[in-house]
Amino acid sequence: MGRKPLLVPVVVMVVGLGLAVSPARAGAVVADPSKTPIEAVAKINGQVVRDAATAQRLIDAYWTPERMRSAIPWNPEGVIDDPELERRDRPGNVGSPATDARPVAPPPGATARTVNSSPGVGKVFFTKPGGGHYVCSGSTINNPTRNVVSTAAHCIHGGKNGVNHENWMYAPLYNDGATPHGKWPAKLFHATKGWTEHSYHWWDFAFVNVWPVNGKRLVEKTGGNGISFNQSKTIPVTVLAYPSAAPYDGKKQIYCKTNLHWAAAAQVKVFCGLTPGASGGPIFQNYDNAIRFGFTNSVVAYVWGQRNYGPYFDSDVRTVYDRAKNKA
Repeated sequence: MGRKPLLVPVVVMVVGLGLAVSPARAGAVVADPSKTPIEAVAKINGQVVRDAATAQRLIDAYWTPERMRSAIPWNPEGVIDDPELERRDRPGNVGSPATDARPVAPPPGATARTVNSSPGVGKVFFTKPGGGHYVCSGSTINNPTRNVVSTAAHCIHGGKNGVNHENWMYAPLYNDGATPHGKWPAKLFHATKGWTEHSYHWWDFAFVNVWPVNGKRLVEKTGGNGISFNQSKTIPVTVLAYPSAAPYDGKKQIYCKTNLHWAAAAQVKVFCGLTPGASGGPIFQNYDNAIRFGFTNSVVAYVWGQRNYGPYFDSDVRTVYDRAKNKA
C-alpha cells in the first residue's frame, strides 16, 4: 500500500517525510548490497569548501532568518516501502545490545532555553539543485571527533536518481529564526546505497560530519547525545523534532513521550503523529530531562496517520556510524 504524509493533529507536548509507493514484485537483491556505506563531500553554493572559516562565512551569509523561516519540508517521491522486499534486502544484522557514544552535558551557557527542549537537537536546513529551501531535524552525537549529526538519509540526499543536497546546515536549539548555538555547515555525508540508489525506507538514516565554528567543534558547544544499537523494539522513548506542517509551524522543538513498537523487518514506529519537518529527529532511549540528552536509537523517517516510522538501529547502522565517528 502506498503511504503518504497525513497531517493529522495529535496530542503531544511542546517543549519528512516521504511519499511511499509499493513497487512491482522485485527479483533477487542486487549483488552490490544496499548496506554498502556511501560517503560524500558536502557542497556550498555548488562548490566544495576546503576550510572551516570559508564554510562558516558562506553558510552564515546564505541562511538568513528570512530564508530559514521560509524553508519547508521536502517530501521525496518514489520512496519504496515493500515489506517482502524489506525482509530480503535488510533481513537484520542484530548483534548484542550496545551503546557507543554516551551523553555529555553542555558547557555552561549552553543550557536549554525552553522547558524540555535540548541543545543536542536542532533543525536542519538545505537546498536542492532545482531550487527551494527545505528543512528536517537532527541530533548531535558525542562521537570521538565531536562533530557528528544524526538525521534521515532523505535529509541529505534525493534518493534514487537524485544527488546530495547543498548548503546543508544544522542549527542546534533553533527557535523561530534564532540560532543560539550557531549554524554548523556540513562537511561529509554518510549513508548507504539502500537510500542513495534505491530510496528504500528501511535505509533512511544518515550521519553528517560538520565543520568547526569559531574554532570549536559541535559537541564542545552544545554537548552531545549517546547512540545505541540492537536495542529492544518495545521500550519507552522520547522523540524530539521540528515538525513544520500543520498543526505545527517548525518554530520550536516538539516532544512526544511514548513507547517504541516493532513495525517491520528493519523498521520501528511510534504513535506521535509528528508532521513533515520532523524527519531526522531523534527517537531517544533513556532521555534524561535533567541534562536534556539521551541515546539516539532511531530517527523519524516518515509519518502515516498518527504513526511515525524510523529505521531500526542495528549493526548495519553501526557500520555507517563507525565510518563517520572518527572523521575530523
